[in-house]
Amino acid sequence: MIREPQTHMGKASRRKSENRELKRTNPAQFAQSHGKAGLPGGIDPASSDPAVPVALARELAALFDAAKRTGNIDPPVRLLHTAINTTLRGLSDIAIACKKGCSHCCHTWVSVSAPEALYVAKIVQSRGDVAIEKVRSAHASTKEYDFETRAEHPHPCPLLDDYVCSIYDSRPKVCRLAASADAEICARTYHNITNENVPTPMMHLVGRSAYAMVMAAGLRHAGLSHAAYEFNGALARALETDQAEQRWLAGKDIFADVHRDPEDVFSNPQTQLLYRYAFPGTPKDLGF
Repeated sequence: MIREPQTHMGKASRRKSENRELKRTNPAQFAQSHGKAGLPGGIDPASSDPAVPVALARELAALFDAAKRTGNIDPPVRLLHTAINTTLRGLSDIAIACKKGCSHCCHTWVSVSAPEALYVAKIVQSRGDVAIEKVRSAHASTKEYDFETRAEHPHPCPLLDDYVCSIYDSRPKVCRLAASADAEICARTYHNITNENVPTPMMHLVGRSAYAMVMAAGLRHAGLSHAAYEFNGALARALETDQAEQRWLAGKDIFADVHRDPEDVFSNPQTQLLYRYAFPGTPKDLGF
């Protein structure tokens, strides 16, 4: 009679422990399995309802705050990935030309946030010296070019392997939401043969903008930099900096001299509105 309740208590304790670990390592899956409103359903680019972006910004802010204590950037980045993947499943009926092996857009400037660069750097680090050297070599070839001039000097991403992204499941948000209706135009434009506009479906453009705003809002509320950096430079810096993840989370601007995307997402009134919706009652000295 005593052992049976002990067994049940043991199971309950294990479940609680498993849930705590799941919430720490994969908050998106935890939210989904526990029915947390708005998460991680993903943003619907066709909807004007701010509920999901607001909820996502709040959750990201909480996870970035937690990351500052734990020194681990993975949970908020994984939540971001899960939400974007859900959005993309909702856009699967939109015809695009992109397919495996089509890597033209992997030869130009890619903007990433610091958390994304730090997250990918750990993957590269785990692959050893050859992978690290590929990043260093790519950065050496592109470091002189800023946002305006980079397109004139196409160079393959160091994470391409036989024209395929070797970190596809961990690729940055900009790469996830990149899409084109015409691969031939991509080939000409991204390899600097012509200067055509890549025909990107509107829903992918709106989604890309929405996730940039949500990410920036979460970072800013957590007191972290929301700047976007050139991928090769940010990745190289993360790899060459001792304890890069922990130092950045502690407030050290290790990416200070890495080329930045000149567009500040907080210059967008929609980002400012999202921030005020997500974090009402915050101090007014926010710079907007």
